[in-house]
Amino acid sequence: MRSDLDRLMQQRKLAGLVVLADDRYSPAMYYVTGQKITHAVYFRGADGRAHLIVNPMERDQAARVGCEVSTFPQHGLNKLVEQEGSTARGLGRLIGETCATLGLAGPVAFYGDTALGHAWQVLERARAAHPGLAIDAGQPDLLAMARVTKDDAEIAAIRRAADGAVHAMSSVRDYLAALRRDGDGFRHNGSGPVTLGDLRRRLQAAFLEHGLGEDGESIVSQGRDAGVPHNRGDDQQPLRAGTPILVDIFPSEAGGGYHSDLTRTFCLGPAPEPLRKIYGDCHDAFRAAMDTLKLGGPCRSYQETVCDLYERRGHATLRTSETTEEGYVHGLGHGVGLAVHEAPRLGGPPSNTQTLAPGMVITIEPGLYIARNATAAPEALRGIGVRIEDLVLVRADGTFENLTLLPYELEIETRG
Repeated sequence: MRSDLDRLMQQRKLAGLVVLADDRYSPAMYYVTGQKITHAVYFRGADGRAHLIVNPMERDQAARVGCEVSTFPQHGLNKLVEQEGSTARGLGRLIGETCATLGLAGPVAFYGDTALGHAWQVLERARAAHPGLAIDAGQPDLLAMARVTKDDAEIAAIRRAADGAVHAMSSVRDYLAALRRDGDGFRHNGSGPVTLGDLRRRLQAAFLEHGLGEDGESIVSQGRDAGVPHNRGDDQQPLRAGTPILVDIFPSEAGGGYHSDLTRTFCLGPAPEPLRKIYGDCHDAFRAAMDTLKLGGPCRSYQETVCDLYERRGHATLRTSETTEEGYVHGLGHGVGLAVHEAPRLGGPPSNTQTLAPGMVITIEPGLYIARNATAAPEALRGIGVRIEDLVLVRADGTFENLTLLPYELEIETRG
């Protein structure tokens, strides 16, 4: 967590860290300052001393950070850019000279969200301006290590995002139950055929109601598209009876911030037997993982548990074939925070030795996927994709809290 930064820098024998927000929202800047400052450079030594150089238009946010603050004009950034011939080299020179002034010599961890070529020039010029500066290339990187666990304020932010996600998913589920059957499709209050896009718009409205936004497009897919895990879906598709509808949402604080992650699979009307069986296997895998979570448990072991169950029931997994595109084709889960996908990873190679620790927020999300062109699968099983996902907090007392409690029913009985 954030309070571990200085300790982790000392363990890694780092002189400090530098974070660049290059005229855009930066999760790293938000993490180290607690403010959504978009144009600044943050310096922090391993001794905890920090300095922030900021665009004066954001000086009020900068004042809330609680460290030394100066502005780009005070350092003559425009003159440096003119002398160096580019913004990247001007910034690099400023960073190098400031590191020297602050006594940051030796390996320093650098962060920022900017084009790779721009970043290369910034770092190259910084090192030329301060030859005692070295770039930390250690993996996992410093911020990734700190962000594995969350403090109380971070958990509160994730909990708010999770509450909004639950509300949005409940809204969609209630809307589906209110539809009227019209042949193979559905209508709502005399409207035209209801489409996947109608579901997406309900989700977006619910996000706004809870002060949330989409960091990337939510997944609202159906049938064959649901059989490809990250297919976003076709908004023009009318809803169809007896077909899996996969809804995977991961809203964050509006304008950037902490995320949630939640998936449910629905079927309007009675589910065909092949779909019912596939969904049953997925739910059993979900329960097998949830029921065996244990403080200190190896993160990778829960993926093995799910693979064991799926393989016993005849499904392909990445363990039986790492190139499979059918069956169980992804890891069991991941951490959630300022990014929707971050450490820890519940899966991966044997080198993943991470264990569950207090303050982690993780997903549990087994799925099964069989696209329509899966020639190895029986015809009745093609065009099916299901996934169940909840967000789980590892508490300090060793218990686990489900932050996205919702029913897991597959079939939704509609009107008419």
